Amino acid sequence: MKKIIYLIITISLFIAGCTETDYLAYTDINRVQMNDTTTQSFTFVYENVSVTKDTVWIRVNTIGNVSDVDREVKLLQVPEYIYTYVRDPQTGQITDTVKTERPNKAVSGVHYVDLTDAGLKKFYVVKANAVTALLPVVLLRDASLKSTGYRMRLQIAETKDFGLGELKARAKTIIFSDMLERFYSWRLDNYTASAYSSFGKYSVVKHQFMIDVSGEVIDETWYQTILAIQATAHYRNLFKTALNAFNANLANQAAGKAPLRETSDPASPLVTFP
Repeated sequence: MKKIIYLIITISLFIAGCTETDYLAYTDINRVQMNDTTTQSFTFVYENVSVTKDTVWIRVNTIGNVSDVDREVKLLQVPEYIYTYVRDPQTGQITDTVKTERPNKAVSGVHYVDLTDAGLKKFYVVKANAVTALLPVVLLRDASLKSTGYRMRLQIAETKDFGLGELKARAKTIIFSDMLERFYSWRLDNYTASAYSSFGKYSVVKHQFMIDVSGEVIDETWYQTILAIQATAHYRNLFKTALNAFNANLANQAAGKAPLRETSDPASPLVTFP
């Protein structure tokens, strides 16, 4: 029994020691990290043609002490990579890793205002007595966005005021275009994105169909509005009914438009609603 008690005490002291070490590691200096690292989408497609730039806001949180002066935060654009694993055909073990930079990397001055632009500097701060901040990323409506979605991988950099926070919370990607894109509440095809619960798997074809049926701008503002008035079930039923009618229409069938699919590929999955 004494041995068991001794073992329990030893384990407890070990756990307490680990907790203390982890705590000290993140309070030795002030640090900053992303509030949310989920890929964020943006599109100019709903904007008037006169709109040539718009802003995406990145929320950051601090770790450590509050300050009575403004503190500098810095963002960098960094490359993104695709990793392909080569396996031994006999054992299935990984023998090599091929690292390829992702295409469609956004270009400073073409697709966005440079992150070091003097006009933005005053906004790249955590204000005095604050523990969080919204940092602007100004996107430019270049003609290339009409046909291609571009990517920005944003990473927090150290400054004189802040070290780096958690490794997994230091970077996020913005995907933007002048075409239909996912909005925040439909950013993923799983239940962590609430619009997935309402409308199912995302596709551009489904998104356009919803716009055509409703005659409304289907974006984050729209979604938050129908949530607030508890109208998600109404819209889901509206879209399901319209989709059934579209697919049953003989003219649509004869033209090869029905049943409606997620892409133009005749083998792609059918568009459905929950």
